[in-house]
Amino acid sequence: MATVTESATKTAREYAEPVLAAVEERMRDVRRAVVAGRHAVEDCTAEATIEVRRHPFVSLGIAVGIGTLFGCLIGFTAGRLSGRRM
Repeated sequence: MATVTESATKTAREYAEPVLAAVEERMRDVRRAVVAGRHAVEDCTAEATIEVRRHPFVSLGIAVGIGTLFGCLIGFTAGRLSGRRM
């Protein structure tokens, strides 16, 4: 009986080891990608901070413009949705 169990265990390990190795390799790749993404976001944030400090009024104008655009879009959408309900 122990021979069948040992044989089954050995066969399962033979099939599982390459899969586990591939999963571990992919996990390493994912961790590297996450770290690279984090560094890219930090660099982008630092660069944006520098640009805002160099050109504060342009940054303010862009923020106001984007806020106005989104406000108009939300208002337009809300108006169309409330018109359908009646």
